[in-house]
Amino acid sequence: MGTIRIRFILVALVVGFFAIGMSAFLNFFKYKSTFGTIVRERVLVVGRGVENAVQASLNVGLQFTELETLTPLMKREKIADQLILGMDVFDDAGQVIYSTDDARLKRDVPISWISAAKRSKTTEWFSEEGDEVIAGISLKNNFDLTVGYLAMRYSRSYLDKASVGVGREILIASLIAFVVVAVVTPLMLIVVIRRFERDLHVLETAVTHLEDGSPPPPPTGSAFDGAIASLRESLRGVREELDDVRRKLDSAK
Repeated sequence: MGTIRIRFILVALVVGFFAIGMSAFLNFFKYKSTFGTIVRERVLVVGRGVENAVQASLNVGLQFTELETLTPLMKREKIADQLILGMDVFDDAGQVIYSTDDARLKRDVPISWISAAKRSKTTEWFSEEGDEVIAGISLKNNFDLTVGYLAMRYSRSYLDKASVGVGREILIASLIAFVVVAVVTPLMLIVVIRRFERDLHVLETAVTHLEDGSPPPPPTGSAFDGAIASLRESLRGVREELDDVRRKLDSAK
């Protein structure tokens, strides 16, 4: 019985630890994904303001390469939101036309940016390059033709720091849950298994009495008492019928 008790406790602990571990794992990555989406949407809100300014300029007849107010606007938006590392506007060939960083002008953006922008089924697109995450918007004119792309760069470390903080909290909560499970589960199982062992002992004793025909033990309040009594009555009836058959056979001789 002691071995059974230990096995029950070990299985329960393994299941409990696995459930807590998987829950912590899924919660962490769920938070990381959700937080990344929230930050991306925040950056895109800034980008929508720049997009509206571009479309307003195109509506009055300005060429896409003649938007003199676009660079100052992007620099103001960058200063207003410390999360954004920089903004670039590039054409279909990938050459930067406007940028908050003058050193990036007339340079080519990574091919992954162009691929992400053209692959997207909406005007919003996303990419990652080294330690930077890029949230972008495809800029269109009144004829719904893409004239260029806006790319807003922000640091991956901002996301990682937030994820590390939440991951630490989840880890602490998981460790506390592990301790609670390790302490409470064995105590609860000992109570349950003790009742189970008592019922098995009652059943074993009852079977022994049924085999040797000795008087039945008094009821113990076990879950098997009803079944044992019913079985005993059935066996008594069968035994009486067999005795009756034997008597008839003896008289027939």
